[in-house]
Parts: sequence; structure tokens; C-alpha cells
Amino acid sequence: MTVKKVSLEKIIANGLDFLAEFIPEKTYLYFPLLSASLIWAVKRSRQWKENILSWQVWLDPDIISSKPDEFILDFFKSSQSLNRTFKKEIEQGDIKTLRKAFVSLYPLVGLEDPFLCGLFVSELERGNYRKIVNEFEPRVSRAKKDIEKIKKSQRLLEGLQSMANEALSLNLELLSQTKIRKITTEIIKAKMNK
Repeated sequence: MTVKKVSLEKIIANGLDFLAEFIPEKTYLYFPLLSASLIWAVKRSRQWKENILSWQVWLDPDIISSKPDEFILDFFKSSQSLNRTFKKEIEQGDIKTLRKAFVSLYPLVGLEDPFLCGLFVSELERGNYRKIVNEFEPRVSRAKKDIEKIKKSQRLLEGLQSMANEALSLNLELLSQTKIRKITTEIIKAKMNK
């Protein structure tokens, strides 16, 4: 693990340097882009380019809004931290509030979307689910607009692809998405605080 972490640290540091040069004013996008790149590399997705910058799964409102009430209640009850946070709503059967929260939380907690998890990494670490719900739309909208501006850049895609290819050589598939996010968070925080 030490060798992997050192190598992963180098890959992430290079990725940060690249992003700082390429999109210096969008530092909040560094973690989601790097995290998504690493996780997609681990998954060895054939549609890497499309997956890294597309949000088709969680933006389809029909998939999420059509979930039955029982599914939503089970989602909140089956997670200890969600159950604790939304205890009052669960006990009162406040499906309207739970459904609103579900739309924001399911892509992160249920689907573990790498980009969204990166965008809300601090809140997820703290279990601050209400903050995610309150800030989901504006933060995602802002990220989407900023990504739209830069996603056509071949240089950005080449840089992220290069980082993902380097990560593939480390056999990261042995690590979970949670572990990759944790390592990435530690490295980014250390580098940004220098």
C-alpha cells in the first residue's frame, strides 16, 4: 500500500499541477475531476472520455423521481447515518421531504457517482446530508456550467486520460472507491495547504 500511495501521490500531484495551469480559477473542480478520473480508471470504462465529463445517470429525473415511496424509505432506513439525520422525517412518514432529499442524496450515497462525491467530499466526510440537499442544485449547476466551458478542450481530456492511464498501472482495482477518495482527499489537502 505504501508504494501505491507514493505513486498515487505523484499522479495526483501531477494532476493538480496540470489543472492549476489549465483551470487556475476553478480550484473547486480539482477534486471531482481527479477523483472521477481515478475511479473511472479503476473501472476501466470503455467510454472513459464520455463518462468522465457526463452526468447522464443522475441527471435523468425520471429514474430518480419514479422510485416508489418504499424504495425511498428503505434508502434512508438502511443507512445508519441517513437514518440518524432524517429520523424525524422517517418517523413522521414525511415522504415529500424525504423524496426531495433523495433526489440529491441517491446519486451520491446510492449510486456513488465519482464526480458528485468529489464535489461534495467535505459534506460526505462529515455526514452533513442536509447541507448537500440545500446546496445540491446551485453547486451542481455551477459545476456543470464550468465543465461545459472547458470540456471541449482536447488538452484537458488528454491530461486526465494520461493521469488515468498512469493510475491503471498501479493496479488500483484492489482499492475501493472510498479508499481512493480518501487518499485523493489527503493528498489534495496537503498539496493545497502548502
